[in-house]
Amino acid sequence: MTAQLKSLILCDFAQVREGLLFVQSGGLTRLVAPSFPAKFTCHVAALVWLPPHEAGTAHQMVMKVKSATTALLIATINVAMHETPPPVGLQPGEGRLVPIVVPLTAVTFPEPAEYDLQVEVDDEFAGDLSFRVGERPS
Repeated sequence: MTAQLKSLILCDFAQVREGLLFVQSGGLTRLVAPSFPAKFTCHVAALVWLPPHEAGTAHQMVMKVKSATTALLIATINVAMHETPPPVGLQPGEGRLVPIVVPLTAVTFPEPAEYDLQVEVDDEFAGDLSFRVGERPS
């Protein structure tokens, strides 16, 4: 058993506090910009489950933003999951959920289109989500 992506959500804002994931205005499926190329201040929030034998080891997450129609790679975001030892109180055989927050402010969207966010954990496909980027009518 290996690390597994359990949740992936596009949201206005997210943060991790005391090991918990806080998501504000989650479930975005459309982003709108006045012109292109465009950047957004939204975040990606994720929960990754680590099995008991991996609960204290480091893992690598890669997020790839691609055009849904052409599969052209728009951006690659590397997320190092450097874990601390398992928390006190973790029962034998109990895995843990690790919250991840990634701001998308560095991603430049070249045009209005549908995009896919594909996630790999430890070099294996873990999940994806699709969203549309549109232009605000003037």
